[in-house]
Amino acid sequence: MDNMLQKDGQALLAGLAESWKPEDIRNLANTLLHLADSLDQDWQGPQARSIFRWHNSLSRIERNAINLAMKAKLIYDGRRKRREYISPELLGEPAWDMLLELFMQFAGGAKVSTTSLCIASDCPSTTALRYISQLEQSGYVKRSTSGYDRRVNFVELTDKGVVSVGQYLEQRS
Repeated sequence: MDNMLQKDGQALLAGLAESWKPEDIRNLANTLLHLADSLDQDWQGPQARSIFRWHNSLSRIERNAINLAMKAKLIYDGRRKRREYISPELLGEPAWDMLLELFMQFAGGAKVSTTSLCIASDCPSTTALRYISQLEQSGYVKRSTSGYDRRVNFVELTDKGVVSVGQYLEQRS
């Protein structure tokens, strides 16, 4: 049975290699990383919870987070699409890519592992980690350790990060 599953898996991978573009396979890998992050968090999806916040920029953005996340996704995907036309070495804003990814995950109520965020930045891990530290020092993100696996660290937007990215997205048409 295991041998048959292995052969089926190999056939599936061979079919993907023939019919998918490398970018499609990278997107699948990124999706699988998000799934792993969700499992690490024992994610249950957005829970209805009663929280009271004074009406301010943060509460407005929180109420509109899903719509703003769709804008962030369009921007993020558009930035990736440019690579088909322009050499990737000429296109780089890793911190912005990280903030967009973190906002999209904020809208879904999820944290992002450091590994996933490094991949989302589309730059070498050492560079991505340096940007994460700069974003943390600037107060836009905070890091935390997984309660299930101490080797896994999560990065999420702070209130300042949510407001900053959210206000930018609100201004986009």
